Amino acid sequence: MPTASPKKPGLTRKSKLSALLRHDMAILAEKGEHYRLVGLDEVGRGSLIAGVVGGAVWIPPTLTREHKQLLKWLDDSKKLPHPIRAELAEGIRTFCLVGVGITTKEEVDDLNVHYASLLALYRAFDQLCTQAEAVQPEECFLLLDGRATIPDICKTRQLAIVKGDGCSAAIAAASIIAKEARDSMIRKLAEQYPGYDWHNNMGYATPAHLEGIRKLGITPLHRKNFRQVHQQLSLFDDLPLPE
Repeated sequence: MPTASPKKPGLTRKSKLSALLRHDMAILAEKGEHYRLVGLDEVGRGSLIAGVVGGAVWIPPTLTREHKQLLKWLDDSKKLPHPIRAELAEGIRTFCLVGVGITTKEEVDDLNVHYASLLALYRAFDQLCTQAEAVQPEECFLLLDGRATIPDICKTRQLAIVKGDGCSAAIAAASIIAKEARDSMIRKLAEQYPGYDWHNNMGYATPAHLEGIRKLGITPLHRKNFRQVHQQLSLFDDLPLPE
């Protein structure tokens, strides 16, 4: 496993991990310990390019000291630097069930980013169940970050939690899996489309990204709702709008 950066966030990690795990244990005790508690989170809703990526993670209810050490820095993925996220993602995959779901730029355009995000979460959960042959969807209770639940799954087996990636261990783990998967995807796309600084901004509307648009125009990977950015930059006369 790669060594994480020595500059770690200034948090009391043992107490934070304990709080995340206690949160999920309390929900499992309420909903029924016969369930597998699966956390779901997505990454890329606010990006200007490509699709949304969802992550799904089931953390075993009984963890060894080694497992807890691997999860030591578990938290909302947005709060963690890349070296620690990458180390966590590798650790999570060693003893947890994991699924990743990806939607395309076209699906974001056709469905809108909200429903494309739910589709990414559905695909992530489906992949988790498919990879783990002994896991049936009806055996799982889903924790989702945010306010929405997945339409095609029974609502009684889902719970949406606002800012859940900061209070639930399963959702935090899913956010890390999703972010590492999408960041890796965007870094590869950045090699195909240099000049937009995607390898740093991951497609979000940073000054470097917007400057790249001014100089180079838009790409086939830019979403149709990019029209809003056109309006902000007053670029209608200079750049063709995506079809």
